[in-house]
Amino acid sequence: MKIGRFSKLLSGLLLLATIVGFCTSQSSLAQTPQSEYFKQTGHRVEGEFLDYFYKRGGLAIFGYPITERFVDQGITVQYFQKARMELHPENPEPYRVQLGLLAEELKYRQPPVPEPQPRSRRKLYFPETGHTVSYAFLDFFKANGGIDIFGYPITEMFFEDGQIVQYFQRLKVQWQPNDPATTVVVGNLGEVYLRFYSNRMPAWALQPVSESDDSVIVQPTMTPEISGIRAVVSLRYSVMSKKRNQTVSVLVTDNSGAPCPNARVRISFVETPSNTMLAGSEVTLSTDKQGFAQASIPVNGGRSGAQIVVRATVTCAGLTTTAQNVFLLWW
Repeated sequence: MKIGRFSKLLSGLLLLATIVGFCTSQSSLAQTPQSEYFKQTGHRVEGEFLDYFYKRGGLAIFGYPITERFVDQGITVQYFQKARMELHPENPEPYRVQLGLLAEELKYRQPPVPEPQPRSRRKLYFPETGHTVSYAFLDFFKANGGIDIFGYPITEMFFEDGQIVQYFQRLKVQWQPNDPATTVVVGNLGEVYLRFYSNRMPAWALQPVSESDDSVIVQPTMTPEISGIRAVVSLRYSVMSKKRNQTVSVLVTDNSGAPCPNARVRISFVETPSNTMLAGSEVTLSTDKQGFAQASIPVNGGRSGAQIVVRATVTCAGLTTTAQNVFLLWW
């Protein structure tokens, strides 16, 4: 009898736990917003950007939104106090949303340094950029997404305006010794970027919106005529050794920001300052329906320490433009 009553009681408890778990799960799903208005800055975050915001660190990593989302050179973007989010629908999950390389674009990169000796578990050297992340900064880096969120370090720790800081490709971190609860925080790199380059952004995206405005505005209405094309060259490695392949990505859009499919893209690697083309580097591609083309190209030759310019000559709808990017060749 006792065993029978215990079995029934256990079954009842398991059923109750299942029901409570289901209700909690449904409640959690129901509470996940698709759009959220931040009255602190008067901007709204929606869809995949909002999902990324909550899953990857929230206010501590990104800060408040400081623009609406808009299309910039064919990519949907939104600026936050500390970062820029970019939507790359051509990428698989979980890489559809990525952070922009704000510190690189603001030219904070410093020359590489040798790996510190002796080696230590409290220091991690990144040969990709030639810089080290150490101590509290390393703990913070590992605890908050690592390379996927921060990118590679592009400086060592140094003093800036009386604070110890370090720049990564996507974010800036700074040390607050007087606040034991949050010794390391993310700096407001997005705000710095807007101070320099807000004139490149549509004025409507910078203006606060009403909390009651639920409309989704990605870009203003533009004329459909193609009077110009633009190209952006992205590289997988900013510093790399010889006898490896560099991954080159090219995005081609028209003057309205719409993708240019079937554009002809000719890529070449040129060593500077000698202006010598690297052997086997010239490749011709065609863009897909998103205006995107990518190739893995071998790096043959070149001097250690030389800058290699990646040049892309693009032709679309009878129009031609050029774009370029640079990486450093290292042993």
